Amino acid sequence: MKGNSLKTLILATLVGISTYANVNITKLNYKNDKNFGVVTVKLKGVLKDTPELTIKNDVIQIEIPNSIVWPKIEKQVSVNRSFDSKLMAYQYNKNLVRVRAKLPYDLSGKESKVSVILNDDNIQLYFPKEKAVSRKIVKSLLNVKKKKSTAKSYDESYLEKLLKDKEKTKKAPIKKIAKAESFLHEEMNTKKVVVDSLNTKMSSVKKSSFDFSSYVFKFIGFFALLVAGIYFMMNFFRKGMLKKGGLGFLSGSKMVEVLDTTYLGPKRSILVVRVQKQIFLMSQSEKGMDFLTEIKDTAGFMKEGEKQVVGSNFDTNLDTASEKDKDFKLKDVVSAFDTPDVAPDDIDPVLQALAGQTEAQELNKVSLTKQIKNKIKDLKPLQ
Repeated sequence: MKGNSLKTLILATLVGISTYANVNITKLNYKNDKNFGVVTVKLKGVLKDTPELTIKNDVIQIEIPNSIVWPKIEKQVSVNRSFDSKLMAYQYNKNLVRVRAKLPYDLSGKESKVSVILNDDNIQLYFPKEKAVSRKIVKSLLNVKKKKSTAKSYDESYLEKLLKDKEKTKKAPIKKIAKAESFLHEEMNTKKVVVDSLNTKMSSVKKSSFDFSSYVFKFIGFFALLVAGIYFMMNFFRKGMLKKGGLGFLSGSKMVEVLDTTYLGPKRSILVVRVQKQIFLMSQSEKGMDFLTEIKDTAGFMKEGEKQVVGSNFDTNLDTASEKDKDFKLKDVVSAFDTPDVAPDDIDPVLQALAGQTEAQELNKVSLTKQIKNKIKDLKPLQ
């Protein structure tokens, strides 16, 4: 976005400038004219002011007032060799355009040969052509000359010394060489017995000493892992994730159970459904199942059902047992049977039954003791 806004701003400024400028520079061309090079600046519009020519070393510059160029023109041309010169036209300020030609050689002292011709739709710049002398070639030639001059002035004394040493070695006696060869021959012929000895003390594998610190670190790591596992399991149980009913697959109880079905007619019935701790009364027909009501007193409902199926038991009679008063004592009943004055008809039948039970228990005890004594008598002595 910033780049687009910048471009629009530049275009707007250039359009504003073009309203006041009279000349637009559209193109730069170059051609060779025998010993001169010609640069043609194409114009669009009427040129009212005179351009200003400036020459500095290898650069020729023309300043064109009240003119505009967009975009910047830049071009490589061939004066002596391929693409050795550069032509350029750019906007110096809002009313001035500079056209430059950078040449491969210096025009110092030859400014009079440079000329500018103004035409209706172009400006022609003439400048003399000269061959550019490369400085690198001159340096290389000088280096070659120096090397040739130094080659002649080499000192030959070292070479003469080497030749003399070579002659001395040729004149030396051959006895020393013969002795050395015979000594080498004897050493090669003699067979040396190599004894391969093995030091048994150092040859055994070094036993690794018991590292107590590593053992301690391993034990601490194992103990830390064990404690972390126990702590994780305790948290797991504390949150109730493994309790019965906490997870569906761990629960053995039925989530939904039909307690009773009452038949009303063809394809019509009433269902009593238990869902965990809630009991609902629902109707079933051809259309499906409909909710009728919820039974609030679930505990009483379940007890009534148990009475109908199983009958009364200690649990069901526990509430009513406290209502009846106890009008007898067991000691009084036993004492009444022991006294001969009391007639058996005057005693409550319940008490008589209780007394009969106690007498039967006592008779059983007596009979058991008699049987044990008789068995002992019948046994023969071990001796």
